[in-house]
Amino acid sequence: MTARLGSAVLLLLAAVNGQSSEGATGRFEVYCDGVGLFLTKVDGAPAPRKLLLFMYTGFPGVPFVAREEWKDVNVYRNGCAADGKCEVLAHRRIRLDNEITPDGPHVAGKYEIDLTGRQLHGTFTAERHLYKHPPRICM
Repeated sequence: MTARLGSAVLLLLAAVNGQSSEGATGRFEVYCDGVGLFLTKVDGAPAPRKLLLFMYTGFPGVPFVAREEWKDVNVYRNGCAADGKCEVLAHRRIRLDNEITPDGPHVAGKYEIDLTGRQLHGTFTAERHLYKHPPRICM
């Protein structure tokens, strides 16, 4: 009886640790030429499980990104700024569940990343980050 209960607990813990139902979370910033998604808790990403996904929208850019279409993104490691000075780790895609609009407070969607042969995929939610001085300046 005790062995069965112990086995059941171990199986339950393995199932909970093996699947992330919450998905990645973070913030997003809208720039003149794209959108930066700063995500944490990205399953399969190198420690500390944080990535920056940058979606180029064009120059001068339109602060509206449609939903339900796969969009190409550049993937950068934790700590990079969306200024093009960091090394791109991967190129992949995201699909938004809702539009990114000029005043939209949040965005949610799915990501698919091929990170050095490892296929990362999952869901994310991000809150808009407003800043006093834009970190990315386009001319």
